Amino acid sequence: MKKVFLLVFSLLSIAFTAQAVTGDVNNDDEVNISDVNVVIGFILNGGDDVASCDVNGDGEVNISDVNVIINIILKGPAEEEITPKEIELDDSELTEPAEVIPDDEDALDFGDYVENTTWSTTVRISFDGETATVTGNTSSIIASIDGAHVTITSAAKRVRYIVSGTTANGSLKFYSERKFQIQLAGADITNPNGAAINNQSGKSCYLVVNEGTENTLRDGETYTMIDGEDQKAALFSEGQILVSGKGLLNIYSVGKHCMASDDYVFIRPGSRLYLNSTSGHGIKAKDYVHIKGGVINMEIAADGAKGINCDSLVYITGGRTTIINTATSRLETDSLGNEVSTGAAGVKADYNMTMTEGILNIKCTGNDAKGINVAQPFLFSGGELNVVCTGKKTNVDPKGIKCDTDCTIQGGSLYSCSPNGRALDVDGSLTIADGYTTLNNDDTRLLEVVY
Repeated sequence: MKKVFLLVFSLLSIAFTAQAVTGDVNNDDEVNISDVNVVIGFILNGGDDVASCDVNGDGEVNISDVNVIINIILKGPAEEEITPKEIELDDSELTEPAEVIPDDEDALDFGDYVENTTWSTTVRISFDGETATVTGNTSSIIASIDGAHVTITSAAKRVRYIVSGTTANGSLKFYSERKFQIQLAGADITNPNGAAINNQSGKSCYLVVNEGTENTLRDGETYTMIDGEDQKAALFSEGQILVSGKGLLNIYSVGKHCMASDDYVFIRPGSRLYLNSTSGHGIKAKDYVHIKGGVINMEIAADGAKGINCDSLVYITGGRTTIINTATSRLETDSLGNEVSTGAAGVKADYNMTMTEGILNIKCTGNDAKGINVAQPFLFSGGELNVVCTGKKTNVDPKGIKCDTDCTIQGGSLYSCSPNGRALDVDGSLTIADGYTTLNNDDTRLLEVVY
């Protein structure tokens, strides 16, 4: 019998280098056929070294211990458990560099700054339960009020709307031929049937959250739609959404997204946002999303939803953004009848993503989720990026950072951990520039690069 065992197991030529791994019975720092032979010898002949040969720890030495060693040889030892970084919402104060406001009218971003327009007309909109009032310089606008649902129609230039008060059944809609400013000055607006603020103009919407105020926008589970119009979020704009001011803005979505623009979203230093969605994305934009600063916290819980979802570009150049996404994947049927899976993510960019400064923290706990999912090149050149994905695979692979083309890391601090998937998955070329002080890559599940 002994000869038969030795003949069968001598065919196993695979050896695994051990680091205090269970199965290294003869203590030669390898788990191989020699360890199998030692245990078989113990079974056939007996011996005193029960502790070493009892590989499975059941108090006996028998064929089960042999099988454990064979599995280690063929499959390798069980992977060491990785404990990811802790990522939590963070609304603490953030010290940011002084913001430089462009003063060159030819600068591409000159028009993104509310300070670069002189606002000559002021209109005040106040909500009070089931009613609303519109006061101030109203001669240049048309205000329609139905209970606490306010519709503004305007062709006037440089109008500033100061919004305050509370309603559980109201909304604010704009039809404007010109760019305009909304100042939130202690407003709490819930629309059970759609968007709380709905800009049907393709012009810029400057959203200024007044310092010292807390403001809240909520949508409803079901949106009442109007033919020829769209509304995709509790805060929706056909044009750009340009966020500034040092007050706090909370947005809760139970029907669609929290904030959506059919153009681009620009968030400036000093801004403070809390976005909570059980129905869609935190921020959705078509042209691009640019986070230049501020403190942004998101909690996302809708299957297949993203914290930031952009049809084009995502730029992170400052601030501290924290995204906690507990959603899992969503199964749908395409036009051909095929079942497709849409995974949740912290950030999804259908084109490039670039991060140069600031802090971006992402934690995804749902199965199949990805921390960052970029269709075109991802450039990380500065700031601090922390990504943790703890979900498992049910339909698609969970990944910390997924890039469909090239990925370049050349500065800052990058940490990505996906204990049940891959920390970094790049379909194109991966470039990690010289000069890093830390490079930690633990069997693809953990990647850490620090400059």
